[in-house]
Amino acid sequence: MWLSNKDKVLFALLRASLWDTHKDYSKVALQHAHIQALTKIARQQAVAGLIAHALIDTGVKMEHKDIMDVYNMQRSIQLKNEQIDDAVVELCQIMEREGIRIIVFKGQTVGALYPDHSLRQSGDIDFYCCHDDWKKAIHYFRDKEGLKIDDMGSSKDVSFQRNNIIYEMHNQLTSFNYPMHNRYWKRVVMPEILSHPYTVRVKEYDVPTLAPTYNALFVFAHIFRHLILEGIALRQFCDWARVLDVQHDEIDVALLERHLCGLGLHKAYCGLGAMLTKLLGLQSEKFPFAISEDDEKRLPALWENMLQRGNFGKSVRYRTKNIITHSIEHIWQMSKQAREFHHYAPAEAWWHIPALVGWWVLKSWRWMTNTLRPKHH
Repeated sequence: MWLSNKDKVLFALLRASLWDTHKDYSKVALQHAHIQALTKIARQQAVAGLIAHALIDTGVKMEHKDIMDVYNMQRSIQLKNEQIDDAVVELCQIMEREGIRIIVFKGQTVGALYPDHSLRQSGDIDFYCCHDDWKKAIHYFRDKEGLKIDDMGSSKDVSFQRNNIIYEMHNQLTSFNYPMHNRYWKRVVMPEILSHPYTVRVKEYDVPTLAPTYNALFVFAHIFRHLILEGIALRQFCDWARVLDVQHDEIDVALLERHLCGLGLHKAYCGLGAMLTKLLGLQSEKFPFAISEDDEKRLPALWENMLQRGNFGKSVRYRTKNIITHSIEHIWQMSKQAREFHHYAPAEAWWHIPALVGWWVLKSWRWMTNTLRPKHH
């Protein structure tokens, strides 16, 4: 196996938590430097809670200080999840009371599929708001609750902060670079999603979310979009693995395949799926399609990229903070991602580059407009 010894330990511990296998590693002793390196990677890959739990649950021998640090890392993630769980339930209750139709996706709705959902590292709350209710939702959060709504320079989502939690409200679940794929998603997939209501339990509340086939589709589309944009982490692959495992019997494989082909992502789905079956331990019969030897041979390059870039590219360090040169470097980095992984979905990858140029031009124009605008005293 091409993995380093440190990586082998990481994946062994991750599998123990991901599949709740209760391995006995009590004969394994890790020194302080090894624990530090392991937890650093776990944080960068957004799987710190899963790794911390496995270190404790499997009986790995650690120094006393490391035991306390690992326990505190796990506990902080659990407390964060409790807070986010409460916020998701409250959001759904408010929206139901106001007659606003939403779909909560990613986050806690996928976390509910884990053996212990409190170990999944949580972030913000993403939810889709039905088009007809969009203005009503904006009115509620801005006017009734007095929240500051940030459009983030996007036409498809807004964000706001409520009780120290960031919410992102979307009027599209996702978008694609290649225009034909974007049209397919809007005209074919989204109407199906809206006509197939589904819920998962979060703190004894039925939270509206994506039905299994569309969950298996969307979770991957999100992975690939971020992979060619800025980089992706193990947490998202863990989410994908849990969806395919838990919801296996509810996934319509023929429909999933048809939509993947319509979106130009079928080859990518199989190629990146090698991460799930070869490294994360998903049973091969739970993966809906065949994975080739060529797909497996590309794994080292994928993992190396994930190590270098971290969760959503947050590990990348830029040389300058100047807004123009930083933007140029940023667009170069993102176009480099598209070029590196274009073989998985050529149309999506190559159409990503002109989209980046358009984004840079718009951002530069806004910066120049704001900078050169006369200041009134």
